[in-house]
Amino acid sequence: MKNIACNLIYNNGDESIYVGFKKRCDIQNIIYNVELDSGRWCSQPECSCRKFYDKGFKGKVEDYPCNESSLFENWQWNPGNEFKTGEPFRIKFTGAGKVAILTTRFANCTEDERKIVGFLKIKALVDNQHQIIGLKKQSLRLTIDEAQELNFWNYHRNKKSSTPMWRQGRFRYLEDIQVAAILHDLKDVVQNETTQSMINGLLENDFTEYSTIRPTVIGSLGEESVKKILLKRKYGKGGESKEHKQLKEYIAKNPDKIGLNKNEVNALVEHKYISGDLVDILFAPTKGVGNTVVEIELDNVEPGIHQAIKYRALRCSQLGLTLTDKNVKATVVAWQFKQSEKNLCDKYGIDYFEIKL
Repeated sequence: MKNIACNLIYNNGDESIYVGFKKRCDIQNIIYNVELDSGRWCSQPECSCRKFYDKGFKGKVEDYPCNESSLFENWQWNPGNEFKTGEPFRIKFTGAGKVAILTTRFANCTEDERKIVGFLKIKALVDNQHQIIGLKKQSLRLTIDEAQELNFWNYHRNKKSSTPMWRQGRFRYLEDIQVAAILHDLKDVVQNETTQSMINGLLENDFTEYSTIRPTVIGSLGEESVKKILLKRKYGKGGESKEHKQLKEYIAKNPDKIGLNKNEVNALVEHKYISGDLVDILFAPTKGVGNTVVEIELDNVEPGIHQAIKYRALRCSQLGLTLTDKNVKATVVAWQFKQSEKNLCDKYGIDYFEIKL
């Protein structure tokens, strides 16, 4: 048996923090779906949304007019029927224990921007291989932000063409190695710890061969892509400020400004911990011992002091040292420090330097 990828018509019902696919779309998305493609259910005369559209959005419309609208309500999905014959599509080569990866094209997106929005761990395939029943506790609905991170075509290629195109059909078959790569990347993308544990359990129990090592497929996330995601979370949607970046890069190139010998340390900018935290700069020794974590701030320094305390402890843990090991130091560099901030640094043994470019 194989896993599958599902081609979902974009549904923004109940969309806020999480992706939609729960109840009918809002009027704007109904218009988009009805007018976009005459070959989809939304445009068919029998569809409740199409009837609502034809009546100028007056009267009643079903709460769950399509498969997509009840996806995360019932944790079920089916690929619908062939329009010409009315015959249901059959998913013949999957079943209980496999995974259905849920993909869609958000409004006004092209096919090469198809995103992964969640998955169903298949509990059963019923209705003569037509309907997938998911195990809710082992299935996933991503947040809007998380769903922007994984492109489906990074994990799958058409047999006859490398150009991303779905063409016909509502589902594709996937190999275990492809789904395992997706699950590993989802572990880095999702922020909920319970969800991370659930995904880890799926890998350990159902994809044992790939549970500890991320398998390499066409375009799965590498370490740099993961770091980009973490940087976006660290600095927010507005990104890192120019002043913060300039000061960080300056200190990384000039460790002598904070009392370190540049010939004895390597600067690791945005060093990643297993927790997903990124320290602005880690100065690691070229030989011997002595590590320094550096947090860069501008004029709101107290949060950075607490971050420095955390990053120092994380570096100790990363090296297998006690959390108070004197060979790991913490430093905060900022434009200026209030006296209360200097006192806080002194209390916790953190070095501090006022530097403004």
